[in-house]
Amino acid sequence: MSVVGLCVLVTPSAAGTGWRDALTARAVQLGWPVGDSGADAADTATSGLVFAHSHAAMSAFAPANRAVIIDTTATDTVDPGLPAAPDAIMIRSHILVEAELAAAEGAAVLNAARYVLDFPVLGSVERREGAPYRIHPSVAESPLAIFDDTAPGSWANWHPRWFAYPEGHSGSIDAPLIDLTGRMRPLIYGPYIRLPAGRWRTDLRFTVDPEKAHAPLLFEWGAGSEYCRVMTEIRYPGAYSVSLDRIWPEADAAQLRIWTAHPVFQGQFGFQGCRVTRIALDDPTPPTPADRIIDAAVV
Repeated sequence: MSVVGLCVLVTPSAAGTGWRDALTARAVQLGWPVGDSGADAADTATSGLVFAHSHAAMSAFAPANRAVIIDTTATDTVDPGLPAAPDAIMIRSHILVEAELAAAEGAAVLNAARYVLDFPVLGSVERREGAPYRIHPSVAESPLAIFDDTAPGSWANWHPRWFAYPEGHSGSIDAPLIDLTGRMRPLIYGPYIRLPAGRWRTDLRFTVDPEKAHAPLLFEWGAGSEYCRVMTEIRYPGAYSVSLDRIWPEADAAQLRIWTAHPVFQGQFGFQGCRVTRIALDDPTPPTPADRIIDAAVV
């Protein structure tokens, strides 16, 4: 008799190890082989218990034999307040995009926080205890909160700490200040957090003191070599905001880039981070064009 199977993608969570252990124990009881998937369906076993790392590998199984175990970012095992977190955040964004794609293609979506879950094929399984749950004090700043709700309108704050500053900054990582003096150049870029296909808007806030001159600024939002752009020229000191709205045709690592658009002799730029929001594809507001000159809104 052929062996039936189940393919499971476990997202990062305090309960992740507990679920993997519990599923493995159940599969062993049933005499199933247990293993990890290959890079895609062609390299993945089609029977037994398989732990997947991508939605492509899960396609080796029928949709009725796939499951995703997902938790909220509030219980991620990486504290988003730690300086070492950015690389881990980028890696987790890749896994969470894969989980979202798998769910869209028919995988059962199960809540990691529960102690008992009903899995396809395997039925009821009780979780073995994982790492203790706790809410990180800085969870409100987690850039991965966009994955907690896939409905249009869900959002996350992308704190200044997730971005790169090629020529450094003064001030603190919570309120970086950048000297505008010099040639046209990038002031800020990043954070390479992977976003699923869809429409995404970023609303950023910043301060500028042109020091009685002017500050020509270029803002870009996109991935790879495809960006929408907004240019503005600030002549008065104050707090400002800019919004950029773009459609991701496929999942990709997002970048917000801020440049001086021309050589500048003086001035200071303060970055306050941005909010990233899911926008419905049928939203009547047109996305930001590739090249657009606007006046930044005064906050």
